Amino acid sequence: MNHPDVQLPGRFTPQQAADLAEIQQRIFFYGWCIDHRRFDDLDGIFLPESVIHYDTDGGGKGPWTEMKPWLSRLSVFRCTQHNMCNPMVTFDESGDRAWSTTYGYLMHMQETTEGERSVMKHSSIYRDEWRRIDGEWRCLARTLSDVGIEGTVLFEGVVEYEKPVSW
Repeated sequence: MNHPDVQLPGRFTPQQAADLAEIQQRIFFYGWCIDHRRFDDLDGIFLPESVIHYDTDGGGKGPWTEMKPWLSRLSVFRCTQHNMCNPMVTFDESGDRAWSTTYGYLMHMQETTEGERSVMKHSSIYRDEWRRIDGEWRCLARTLSDVGIEGTVLFEGVVEYEKPVSW
């Protein structure tokens, strides 16, 4: 993905301010949907052919139609919390294409079958490419990259949850 460097924006036009708010809400909504396992709602953000690349240990890469079912792996977590922070958005000259860089501070809580709790803290960066299609901003490509990970993810000996359960 050709992703321009983040720059300090000039004054936004009213349309750019509205576009910025829409893209930011979609970024935040993604985290909300992941944490509540509302994966079908993400169809409003991604197109079937959007390329998702979770460039992290155990991650995957493919079109949204393949990566959406991949998200069922989150059942090994009792709950997650995807804090999407500092989204920086750059628009092209046409105003119908944009790129965003967003920090993620991701918490993944697990419970072993013996009742022990395990927490993995994941600092990451999301890099997205956006396009206005039929009047809505849609994400064409998303790459999640690691910045740092504290803790581990367990895939065996953990309780699985269809829906998240808080501690």
